[in-house]
Amino acid sequence: MAKRNKKLFYWVLAILILGAGVVGYKFLFPEKQFSSSIEINEKQKELINGALIVRKLDKEMIEQKIEQGKEYLFKMIDKEENGVHKYYYALNDTFENRLHTTYTSTLTFTLLELYDLEKDDLLLNQALKCAEFILSMQNKEKGSKGYGAFYYSYYLGNKEKEKKFVVGTTSKTIYTLLKLYKLTDNRKYLESAELAADWLTTMQKANGSMKSYIRYNEEGKWVHDTKESILYNGEVLSALSRIYTVTGNEEYYKAAEKIAQYFTKKYEDAGRNYIIGEYRSKNPISNSWVVMSLMDFYKTKKDNYYKDIVFELSAQIISHQTKDPNDVLNYGRIDGAYSTSGNGWIGEVMASVYEFCLEEKKNDCEKYKNAVVNTIRWLIQYTYSKDNISLLKNPERAIGGIFWNKENKYIRTDSVAHALNGYIGIIDYLEDKVLISIPKNP
Repeated sequence: MAKRNKKLFYWVLAILILGAGVVGYKFLFPEKQFSSSIEINEKQKELINGALIVRKLDKEMIEQKIEQGKEYLFKMIDKEENGVHKYYYALNDTFENRLHTTYTSTLTFTLLELYDLEKDDLLLNQALKCAEFILSMQNKEKGSKGYGAFYYSYYLGNKEKEKKFVVGTTSKTIYTLLKLYKLTDNRKYLESAELAADWLTTMQKANGSMKSYIRYNEEGKWVHDTKESILYNGEVLSALSRIYTVTGNEEYYKAAEKIAQYFTKKYEDAGRNYIIGEYRSKNPISNSWVVMSLMDFYKTKKDNYYKDIVFELSAQIISHQTKDPNDVLNYGRIDGAYSTSGNGWIGEVMASVYEFCLEEKKNDCEKYKNAVVNTIRWLIQYTYSKDNISLLKNPERAIGGIFWNKENKYIRTDSVAHALNGYIGIIDYLEDKVLISIPKNP
């Protein structure tokens, strides 16, 4: 018995020592990357923490990812309702049991961007079907709470709309409705956008910022959320600026101007640096919304004060892009943005800033294009392709989807949509050559 206990003691001691060693190693080297190589189609592919590394990027690869991303988006559309899921859980091939207005609008906007690029009627026809779902999600009951706004989501099980109206959902839907109106000249899209914009103006606070949402709570009462969201304020400012450009309605301009002034005061108070809201700490994603919205607002009446901030803040954001060739896993990612959705959005914004820079005939535009290309490289290594889908339950469905990050392999629809918008926005400005080449560190 004593001999057995002594043997057990040494086994426990060995396990404790080994465990302490592992913990100590992780403490000393928390960001250590583990790499491996696999052979696919007689070619060596490099994996780091599950990401399929891209060391060489060219225009042809981006065009391939546009095509794959397009096919993926079609698979996220519910065939009966023509609404769109927010999440696809690729590991077990499941969807959440509801459709979201904002993700339907986001996906539809990207389909229309693809249609502008390819002129494929299949894209337009599906966009028009999705548009019918979007219109069905607008609250058109006069005198009710949220009149003019869009319900946040639709539950497939009980066929009910979620009693929640978010200013971001309504704003992003306005972008899509205006694009549909421009393309089809059908006034039902413009009228829907105007009704939505009217509701947005009712959600503005005295200081110019926006209440984030109104929802029906468990006690049977409608309640507002008044926490400040930089992201939501930016979405509303863009929406009101764009609809003012189309309609000339000064009420929309006045409401937009209040948000623009609110943003610029916070920007000046922060020492002309990143501004912070109450939902998130200082981050580049929210501030990219400041860039996009002030760019949209500048285009209404061309006040150079706002234009200067657009370029100044854009330059700050891309200055935080990782470009260390020895850190290939993060090369191209913007510091402070850790998901593919956030980096995809920044890439989409910077593609717009690059085009805006050219329009304004500025001299240092290439830095924005280069930032977009670097972001694209990072996004592609998190994209499901034939090379990294073997462990998925339904591999073919995932191809073209962009998973969240190296720890989480689910796909959020906006990750793909934002990435594609950035790819589409920059593709015509790229040369047919190797755009990025990162040597392998021996």
